[in-house]
Amino acid sequence: MKLAQIVPVCLSAAVPGSGHIAAGRPLRGVLIFFLFGFAIDGWLYSQAASILPPERTMMSVALMRNSAIALGVALWLFAVADTVSIARRRRRIEAKAGVANTCVREAVAAFLRSDYPAAVKELRAALRINDQDPDAYFHLGVALASMGKPRQARRAFHACIRFDHDGKWDAQTREQLEPLTAAHKPKPRPAPSPEPAREEEDA
Repeated sequence: MKLAQIVPVCLSAAVPGSGHIAAGRPLRGVLIFFLFGFAIDGWLYSQAASILPPERTMMSVALMRNSAIALGVALWLFAVADTVSIARRRRRIEAKAGVANTCVREAVAAFLRSDYPAAVKELRAALRINDQDPDAYFHLGVALASMGKPRQARRAFHACIRFDHDGKWDAQTREQLEPLTAAHKPKPRPAPSPEPAREEEDA
């Protein structure tokens, strides 16, 4: 593995959560770090509570200590295992990046020939290598929209927005989504026309 892939694993082993932040998963990293800190606080409180009179403690000191240790160990194991998984995934993607890029290029060429099924096939092959590739999701959305599959196209465009951290496709994706979203909205029912008032008959 490269140094950039090993560093998050080492950071997770030292401080759970920091490795995820270094690997570009800040929300997950902050959550793990907060929960690990909560486990440490629980353990420290159990140590302090062990010297207090029993009536001053809110729960069993042993239960509190064991729960805090179990939570801390579980978070530590998860943090290390998850960063190792992220590193392996990135290594696999880098190893097959050439194949995925070729699939995207072949898909664009098929789209220009109006061979939309072939384009979709190539793009799905690229996404099997990297299921977070915003380029592949954008082209997939365009191809599916051209095939008359607006629901699948919207899902592809939303995935493109979710994984496009640099905003490369932001404007184009929203432009493509606008007519698809408008077509998906149910048309309002026309208001019933008022009945003509009946003229009163002359007495």
